[in-house]
Amino acid sequence: MNRGETATGGLFLALGIALVASGLGLPPGVGGLPGAGFFPQAIGGLMALLAAGLLVRRSGAGSEESVPASNLMQVAGTAALLFGYLLLWGTGFFAARTAAFLLLTLRFLGQKWMPAAGYSGVLTAFVYLAFDMGLNVSLE
Repeated sequence: MNRGETATGGLFLALGIALVASGLGLPPGVGGLPGAGFFPQAIGGLMALLAAGLLVRRSGAGSEESVPASNLMQVAGTAALLFGYLLLWGTGFFAARTAAFLLLTLRFLGQKWMPAAGYSGVLTAFVYLAFDMGLNVSLE
């Protein structure tokens, strides 16, 4: 197993557990609505589950595998786009910012323009409507 994958899996497992633990201290929901701790606990639980799965799956793998340079560039580029997106968080224009981020990320990862635009538009609309109308949470 690659040491980098072990470290990454361990760090994400620890982060997931920390998110679940921090969500326990937040107030519960009222009237069937999720409380403040719902999303940290849900995301943390899923993150911990996936990280544990990575650690278990990779522990059975044999030799060290080398990572192609193109994969490292995709990871670095995607991380840079995500960093830029997060820097703009709270500036308004959630739908436009999110659609542009998804479009650029998909293009960077090799998706053609038209499908990337369609996917980013549909996903942004779904997230916006789910939070705004479904959960009554403003993303602006």
